[in-house]
Amino acid sequence: MRFQTSDPDIATIFRRIERKVIDLQPEFQRGEVWTTPKKQRLIDTILRKWHVPPIHLVSKGEGKFDVLDGQQRLTSIRDFMQGSFPVDATIEPIVPGFEAYDGLRYGQLPEGLRDEFESFAIRIFELHDYTPEEPHELFFRLNQPMTLTEAEKRNAFIGPARNQVKELVEWAKPLGMNPDSLGFSNARMAYDDLISRFLLVLEQGTLTEKVTALRITTRYRKHEPFKEETILRARTALNFYLNLPIHEQPVNLKPNKATIHTWLCMAAKLAKEGLLDSCGEYLAKTVQEVESWRVQRTRDIDATSAIPRAIFHDRATSRVADVSSVVLRDMTGSMVLTELLGPHFPTPDFMEPAERAWGQVAGNQSPERTLASYCTEVGWGAQGWL
Repeated sequence: MRFQTSDPDIATIFRRIERKVIDLQPEFQRGEVWTTPKKQRLIDTILRKWHVPPIHLVSKGEGKFDVLDGQQRLTSIRDFMQGSFPVDATIEPIVPGFEAYDGLRYGQLPEGLRDEFESFAIRIFELHDYTPEEPHELFFRLNQPMTLTEAEKRNAFIGPARNQVKELVEWAKPLGMNPDSLGFSNARMAYDDLISRFLLVLEQGTLTEKVTALRITTRYRKHEPFKEETILRARTALNFYLNLPIHEQPVNLKPNKATIHTWLCMAAKLAKEGLLDSCGEYLAKTVQEVESWRVQRTRDIDATSAIPRAIFHDRATSRVADVSSVVLRDMTGSMVLTELLGPHFPTPDFMEPAERAWGQVAGNQSPERTLASYCTEVGWGAQGWL
């Protein structure tokens, strides 16, 4: 198989498509069709003069070609130039001056902008002298890339927030942010995802706003650093958590990402109230107690004491990022903390609702639903919590 490389401009490519020199629908292409927003994003990329991935064509002889890879890109360009859909100038990051083109179709754009669009070059690889099976094998390989995680995608948004997250990950590694301690590695940037979510919760100051991948990405795009106070609070919580004895336990006793998030938030809350030093050992026991119960449910424990532990683990394995799950994990973890504080330490004012919550679940046939309503009623994790 021989490759021939060229860099034709869009005007040339469009003419070749209209003259049927390039066939956009060969038999091996999938039937997937891009949505209009996805097409508009490609056009936006070209208008910004950013990089567009190369196109792979298969020579059929007599100057004719099938599209091996890049069908949707070429179809989007053709459809745009034929006036099928307009420019979307609201795609972030916003380009000053682009708002004038919002909603305009190709023929309505200024002549100068159309000239720039048509002169944009796209690299093309033409396949020649191939055996019958080679194009299909190459098509399979080109279309089986590893799907990027949201954290890996966000890593492309180079800026203060992204850099702070990476610096925190590096800072935390010597403290124990590693596979041996956590039970999972930073492959696919799992640590970056964990810390970015925690920082956003600290910045929001509440557990009751869902931290979605889109919200984190939007925060990265702002090109504004997290406040130094937020970074220091994150370091305090991370330092506490990474020094817990539980990290020396077998892997099946280690927390997962969802429960780590909860323990970090609880540590941050105690630190905010000035109680991490005095109550830290009891929070450490809470982490050990709750995480151990997951694999030791048969041990002697009364039915009421088992309820918050069961709810905690149910919401740590399903619907983990839902606001209700985040709040319920925090409440049930705090309930166990008040149980362990017992006579050793007076219950802090902010934790009194957690102490009273025991009365909500005792003998209750629907303790999870009742506890969720109770959290809303008492404002657990509401604005100003963290």
